Amino acid sequence: MKSKQAYQIFSQEERLEIFSSKEPPNKRQSAKLHVVQLKYDVQHLQTALRNFQHQRYVREQQERQQEELLSRTFTPNTGCGAPCEAATGPARLRQSLCGWLRQTL
Repeated sequence: MKSKQAYQIFSQEERLEIFSSKEPPNKRQSAKLHVVQLKYDVQHLQTALRNFQHQRYVREQQERQQEELLSRTFTPNTGCGAPCEAATGPARLRQSLCGWLRQTL
């Protein structure tokens, strides 16, 4: 909601409060209750709108990130030429355990 529109709504709420206080005594309580209900409804709608805008922003941000990842080209690591330590670590551990078991048996 634009700030100008929000300001107009709040100014109308203030006017309604003034008008409700000018009602005859037998209708004043009912008029004030209606104004309070309208204020609550406006606040509820503003919160719902902010939540909707936030969800849309998050969804668009996720779509941009996904699109960026899909369009990115990945290349293999070209370091020192040695195999990756994470890939050879378990194999090396298995070989050393097998060697140790052969020696002990």
